[in-house]
Amino acid sequence: MRICMVCPSYPPQDVTCGVGDYTRCLAEELVRQGEQVTVVTSTGYRGDSGGAVRVLPLISKWSAAAGWKLLRSRPDPPPDMIHMQYTPDLYGRRAGFVLLPLMARFVPPRTPVIVTFHTLIGGGLWSKVMAPWLLLTADRSISANEEVSDLIHRHLPALESRVTEIGIGSNIQVSAAGRDTVRRSERARLGLPDRAPVLAHFGLVYPGKGLETVFRALPAILREHPLARLVVVGDTRSEDRSYRESLDRLAREKEIAHAVLWTGRVSSEAVSSLLAAADLFVAPYDAGGTARRGSLMAGLAHGLPVVTTASPVPSSPLRDGANAALVPPGDADALAKRVCALLASDDERARLRAGALALAEQFSWPAIARRTRALYAQARQS
Repeated sequence: MRICMVCPSYPPQDVTCGVGDYTRCLAEELVRQGEQVTVVTSTGYRGDSGGAVRVLPLISKWSAAAGWKLLRSRPDPPPDMIHMQYTPDLYGRRAGFVLLPLMARFVPPRTPVIVTFHTLIGGGLWSKVMAPWLLLTADRSISANEEVSDLIHRHLPALESRVTEIGIGSNIQVSAAGRDTVRRSERARLGLPDRAPVLAHFGLVYPGKGLETVFRALPAILREHPLARLVVVGDTRSEDRSYRESLDRLAREKEIAHAVLWTGRVSSEAVSSLLAAADLFVAPYDAGGTARRGSLMAGLAHGLPVVTTASPVPSSPLRDGANAALVPPGDADALAKRVCALLASDDERARLRAGALALAEQFSWPAIARRTRALYAQARQS
């Protein structure tokens, strides 16, 4: 099958984007499963155009005219499927490109359009119009997580039958080297003794991730485990620099700065090595841990016992004590107690590790690609 993926933020670009990472992982896995994939992206793309996945950095402004031109200039033979990625701000404010599914109905040969919704609505009124419009005009829609599915169920129930939930996977490939080998070498590089408990937090550093809760929990953790260290794996965007500075002040105030290691932006391979060096993955998100969190999925994929917050969505795949340890958001005391209890129990960590790996298998890229291909087949038949 010939598939045209549409994503303005396909990597590598100047700005890190989880949707772009998702698109790359899915496109590469679809190719491994025998499909032909071309990605249409923004002119800011910094990579090669060749390779197993063909990349076309064609569009500078994601307007209705750009969508029309894309449909009219399709190669011969044309794609069998167009697959758009969507978040409210991905195509720019009031982006006319969202008319693409409707326009595709009137440009022969008729090509089905599937839209993946990574988030449904943003802060502006326009996003509240775009999402229902795309759900109505797309041939099929994919919800990338339980939060989107829940919003559609509660607010757009008449459109729910048009949507299939297919979750996202981790964009960090687990190192092919043995975990124990990587763990020892990475700890040696960081100057950490093998017996030191290591807590990992991964992802862009910005408000809502619960890092301040982790910082407030660290003094109690250090009283029981003086060698414990928190490794914060990820970069800080310029607009969030003041937040990072507030965390530095909090670390000095709580006298925990010596126990916090900041990596900054590192390669995917380095992320995998750092996660392999950890004992726990700690991510007490303010709004709850859900499957839309690519960083959380990376922790699960690396078999780490995950400490996070309960999701407000009943259909969340995270189950306390089975595949995650759940704590209330913003509760540093509860977080410290749960972390200390896990560090004290090899059996509990082993149980959560097994549950994490089992859950991660459901969100593996081969499984995601197979479900996506099945939806492509349904869209073509109808």
